[in-house]
Amino acid sequence: MGQEESHSEEMDLVQIQDLCIIFMKECPSGALHLHEFKRIFGVPSSSEEESLYIETLFHSFDTNQDNALDFIEYVAALNLILRGNIEDRLKWSFKLYDKDGNGRLDRSEVKLIIRILHKIKFQKTNVSSMTPSQICDRIFELVDQNADGE
Repeated sequence: MGQEESHSEEMDLVQIQDLCIIFMKECPSGALHLHEFKRIFGVPSSSEEESLYIETLFHSFDTNQDNALDFIEYVAALNLILRGNIEDRLKWSFKLYDKDGNGRLDRSEVKLIIRILHKIKFQKTNVSSMTPSQICDRIFELVDQNADGE
């Protein structure tokens, strides 16, 4: 049993070393900047909605708010997304959309993310049965039990 745990830790160290090599190839300065983050995700500069969404993701991972992701922030982000439990990912998602940081999502915050995702999803097909406002209204009908708009 002890050997299995040791082997598992070694795999994690190997994976971290591999991530570090990849990170340093992509970011020789040791920092991943927003324009590099957009390039990695293939976000065209012409897409305002995709750009806004990626910027929001980037800033949610930039924990020290220096407008760059260092290796620790990069690994923490990957770990959260790829290995994090559902509760941690939900908390992160909530913080991602809670623009004013008040611990609640109001209509404008929900509508903004719906508009971004709607535009990304339907910009090529132009096919959608509901507008972002209608989707937002429906969400609030279903989940805003006390009708306070949050």
